[in-house]
Amino acid sequence: MSRANRLALLTRHGKAAVLGGVAEALGLELQLIDDFDTDSLGTFTLERPRLGSQFDAALAKAKLACELSGCRWGLGSEGSFGPDPYLAQAPWGVELLVLHDAQTDSQVHAVAQGPALAYRQASVSSLDAAIAFATEIGFPAQGFIIGRADEPWFDKEARELAQLRQRAEQALLHGELWLETDMRAHRNPSRMAMIAQAGQVLAQRLHERCPRCEARGWAPVGLISGARCDCCGHATSAARAQRLQCAVCRHEEEKPLRETVPAARCELCNP
Repeated sequence: MSRANRLALLTRHGKAAVLGGVAEALGLELQLIDDFDTDSLGTFTLERPRLGSQFDAALAKAKLACELSGCRWGLGSEGSFGPDPYLAQAPWGVELLVLHDAQTDSQVHAVAQGPALAYRQASVSSLDAAIAFATEIGFPAQGFIIGRADEPWFDKEARELAQLRQRAEQALLHGELWLETDMRAHRNPSRMAMIAQAGQVLAQRLHERCPRCEARGWAPVGLISGARCDCCGHATSAARAQRLQCAVCRHEEEKPLRETVPAARCELCNP
């Protein structure tokens, strides 16, 4: 298979199983690069803190995929987790994919986000409580982490209840035990589903071409405010259009969304 006909994906966590559609959108075959330790770029359990932003990490993986494979196209994936953006009470996941074109030094990205269904932690003081937590999260299909990275019983690789029982019993001799869900994609089915959603968004984006240079990835990059109040005519902060941009030639256009908004959205009528 020629390097010109491949899209390189850098991962050790099984993501190739759900990202084939991105390669298909480019008319390429997906090549897995799994001999690089992506944990060296950062881990959820903070043995190695991630440097830079989520985008920086995904782009670094995409560029490394190109460098290690010799392919023009490289794909990087990075997830992040925190409180939801609405009430800051429920766990929230954001999955980012970055496609790097080494020939033009340009990127196209896509995001999927929503409730992080398998993002949970607990402190337990008994073996029964540890097993109950494991059962609730769906272990062993959903991965399970015992202890923290700076503790001697820290274990990411428990695959069976017997392993969990042995490690937990040892740790509980020293007091309460910290448990958490494994957020690595190959041990987290709900996260893998969200990565697949991001892949679908990216594949669709790659079908859109720039009206000027025909490059792939013509897509919205922001909103333009100024929709007018339908009562007083004031230009509000509400979006009136999307701003679309080419990742290669940087050509931009506006896509109208609406001309007016109700008075309830107006800073003058409803200060």
